[in-house]
Amino acid sequence: MKNLIIIIGTILLGVIIVNTMVLGDSDTSLQGAAQNLVENGIESIDSMTIGE
Repeated sequence: MKNLIIIIGTILLGVIIVNTMVLGDSDTSLQGAAQNLVENGIESIDSMTIGE
């Protein structure tokens, strides 16, 4: 019974970590950080003057 509680607790903890760190909407999640990186890259490319 003790092992079952430990397994269930570990699964729940893993789900919470994945939801907050990977799938979260804030800037501290991996998704938010990747979105900020892409936006900064697009702005840098747009600001470049090539061939002018």
